[in-house]
Amino acid sequence: MLTVYNCITLEHDLRLVALAGFICLFASFSAMNLLARAREGASWRSTLWIPASGAVAGCGIWATHFIGILAFRPGEDVTYAAGATVISFFLSITLSIAGLFLVARVKPAGIGGAVVGLAIVAMHYVGMSALTVQEHLTWDRDYVFASVVMGIVFSTMAFQLKAALGGVRGRIAGTGFLSLAICALHFTGMTAATVTFDPAIEFTRPTVQPLVLSIAIATITVFIGAFGFLGSAIDRHLASRSAQEAKRLRAHVMELEETKRKLEATSEDLMVALKSVASADQAKAQFLATMSHELRTPLNAILGFSEIMKSETFGPLGNERYLEYSDDIYKSGQHLLSLINDVLDFTRADAGKLQLHDEEVDIEDVIYSAIRMLKQQADTHALKLHIDIAADMPALLADHRRIRQVLLNLLSNAVKFTPDGGDIHISAAVENGTAKIRVRDTGIGIAKEDIPVALERFGQIDSDIARKYEGTGLGLPLSKCLMEGHGGTLEIESEPGHGTTVTLTFPPERLRPPSEGENRFTA
Repeated sequence: MLTVYNCITLEHDLRLVALAGFICLFASFSAMNLLARAREGASWRSTLWIPASGAVAGCGIWATHFIGILAFRPGEDVTYAAGATVISFFLSITLSIAGLFLVARVKPAGIGGAVVGLAIVAMHYVGMSALTVQEHLTWDRDYVFASVVMGIVFSTMAFQLKAALGGVRGRIAGTGFLSLAICALHFTGMTAATVTFDPAIEFTRPTVQPLVLSIAIATITVFIGAFGFLGSAIDRHLASRSAQEAKRLRAHVMELEETKRKLEATSEDLMVALKSVASADQAKAQFLATMSHELRTPLNAILGFSEIMKSETFGPLGNERYLEYSDDIYKSGQHLLSLINDVLDFTRADAGKLQLHDEEVDIEDVIYSAIRMLKQQADTHALKLHIDIAADMPALLADHRRIRQVLLNLLSNAVKFTPDGGDIHISAAVENGTAKIRVRDTGIGIAKEDIPVALERFGQIDSDIARKYEGTGLGLPLSKCLMEGHGGTLEIESEPGHGTTVTLTFPPERLRPPSEGENRFTA
């Protein structure tokens, strides 16, 4: 060991020795990091990072050796055979890559480490054969053997410890022992060389100073190592980002799957609830239909008896108040019968059994027919009726009884909700290919937000003014249902205190050309 120490201190430029040591440590550390990255990455990435780490290690071995030789005998001129120098460079890189492939793929890792040790040995002694000086070189076999053993053993230990310790500790231990393998082999090998001056040897002096050449080699090696180290850091960062993104995507997929399961469970619950609601709705419709039919029989008897009493068919009743009572019974029965009929119509519509009997309907005839039925009630409240029917108004293909029922409902509401002395306008015309019938009054009106309520079944507008007027809440909803059955629409425009306009719209396919010579009715 003392001989090796003396060789380093007495026969080498210590500045270049220090530079060689730094290059050795830096290259070894970079190679260890790249190798660690190769193990962490995916298979295709490790295939790329293993030769990269081998190339960095090989460059470090060669640069350390070359700078170490440049540091030898600083007072003497040295040149190098180009062929052997190039061979030593490629030997260093090729064997290092092969060794690191074995480290990454074969266990124990020391096998690959031994191959890297052989790379150090081969590179050093082939590189030494490229050395050209005006002297004779002789070798001490013991030191040569010791250098080979140290290079292989320390290199084997470097990769075995790295694999055993793992993590940062493994990389630090690997860096230390790989650097020790390179430096121990080189300087022990240099100690094995004995130089004897011979003036007879032809020699060409070098044109580049050893210090300049050493710095150039060191700079190139540092750049190679730094590039590999930086690439490893960037790849590790990108891999971390990729792993985080994959984790986030997996969590998102799991969340979507959980949401899907919940939606499926909710869908099943909704289907059960829907079936339950449909069953309850069917039971309700059946109940209403049954009750309506059951009520019609006694109600018809009440209407018949009250009409007989009112007309005194079987003789005078005696007291006039009996006549008034029988008239009240008849009117109340008619109102109740109308309500029952509306309920029956709704149950038929819900069951899809509401049938329309289409025929040619004269709109003017239907309007005046409805007006005649309500004219007495309108006159009682001094309401003025205004009728405006276009001369070219065509007939409609519709159910005559249902259209009259709709108009009666609308006119009845207009009469009911219009104060005494008010106006009611009824118009009919063709607009944009559709037939429109409007019923407009100057009544109490409806707030915009209450219009949807008025169109609901049994919908009652909750206001002080509306509560003054009686109503079942079936007229408008049933009229809307009947219009939709004809493929048309019922629309309401209203403003509190300014009256209401209800527009009935029939589609073009319901229009029929007016007949020639048709009769017009008057109120």
